[in-house]
Amino acid sequence: MILKNVKFSSYINTIMRKNVDWLKDEKNYRDLGLTWIAHGNAGNFIETHPSYNKKDEWLNGSPDVPDNYNRTIKAGIPKYWRYHKDKFTYDMNSDGFRTIEFDKVDWKNSYVIIGCSHVQGQGNPYEETIGEYISKKLSAPVINLGVGGLSNQAIYNNLLKQITTYGKAKGYFIMWTYPWRHTDIGKYWMQEGYKSYWAREDGVPGLTSSSKFNDAFANDLMYKRNIIWHSTKMLLQGTPTSYIWEPHCWALEDEGKTLINIPFPSGSNFKSHSKKVLWKNQSDEYKEWYLNNICARDIMKYDLKTGPHGSHWGPAVNVKVAKYFMDNLSNE
Repeated sequence: MILKNVKFSSYINTIMRKNVDWLKDEKNYRDLGLTWIAHGNAGNFIETHPSYNKKDEWLNGSPDVPDNYNRTIKAGIPKYWRYHKDKFTYDMNSDGFRTIEFDKVDWKNSYVIIGCSHVQGQGNPYEETIGEYISKKLSAPVINLGVGGLSNQAIYNNLLKQITTYGKAKGYFIMWTYPWRHTDIGKYWMQEGYKSYWAREDGVPGLTSSSKFNDAFANDLMYKRNIIWHSTKMLLQGTPTSYIWEPHCWALEDEGKTLINIPFPSGSNFKSHSKKVLWKNQSDEYKEWYLNNICARDIMKYDLKTGPHGSHWGPAVNVKVAKYFMDNLSNE
């Protein structure tokens, strides 16, 4: 079924915004407090974003949109792909996160999971996100502070914002993102009746200018990551916390040793299509399992010869990542 395309609303500024003139007014704005770096407030007030405080089948500003879905259908993805029929929604709160309103959270008795789109669960039903798998094991709420495209600096910003606003949660699961991501900050915007924000660009290697990624830039990123890491350890000392250093943390069981191995179904004789057996030569049993368990809905490209490309993680990966987080939860 081909879905009707819904145009993504661009960030057209129709609001009289005020930005700080730092060279003139710096002394008046030395403590701005902290703002959320959230889904929907990169280029304008979050209240203007199409996903603001509502349920939607698609996530504007992410890969999980009708254009990509329709392209995947047209490319001939098999009928046993679950998302020919299965549907779900993104329920975003008024601060731009895939969770309940923050003033309804019992923070002292809740855990927080924080990171980028893998934590947010792009392309997945909410009950199949990493945080929800952890929540079921803990029998406790896990508040999802994942935001697509974030750098480690932005993840750290949101950790500080959560703690300074609401106090420490019962525990934390932190998935640091790919180390080469960066956040370019623009102006600081204010307007009465709206939540202030730092305009930003989420820089992802391969999607931004390659000229920026030189030795000096990489050294600066690694220096900042080191400061963030040690600050976080000090900040959360004595609080149950579990870390994953970056999302390149898993592989199918026959693809080599890694932090988290994803097993094939019990009793199967599957071999990965990355090196062992080409996708076009795989059995339908393998393809069905892979599409519905390793891939999320947001497949960027499907090819009959080489298979799916570019999706977020599916439930089989999220379950194992959740288990790793749980197994490594520590007060140290």
